[in-house]
Amino acid sequence: MDAEIAVHGTDDTHGELAALLDWLDHEDEFRGRVRFAPAEIKPGELGGLETLLLAAIAAGGLDVLGRTIVGWLQTRRSSIEVTVTAPDGSGLQISAQGAVAKTVAQKLDSGE
Repeated sequence: MDAEIAVHGTDDTHGELAALLDWLDHEDEFRGRVRFAPAEIKPGELGGLETLLLAAIAAGGLDVLGRTIVGWLQTRRSSIEVTVTAPDGSGLQISAQGAVAKTVAQKLDSGE
């Protein structure tokens, strides 16, 4: 199944998605399983930059993906929010950086 990954709260959405894609591509579990999703073209537009990543994950892989994204957030210098949505509509919303991301990781580990 493909989970959608979106980034919010930044002026450089495409750049942050590219950085997250690179991060995930260096993780054995996600290498080759994450790609840009085509942007929705609205009436009057010729096209646009990709605004989502799609990650192929196994059942139960949403938590692993969430923890991996928390690790990536710890490397960011600005506040960024990441939303991960599974095909069934369930998902995670992670908004953290630096030391705050460690707290989020602990919550994910404890199932909060």
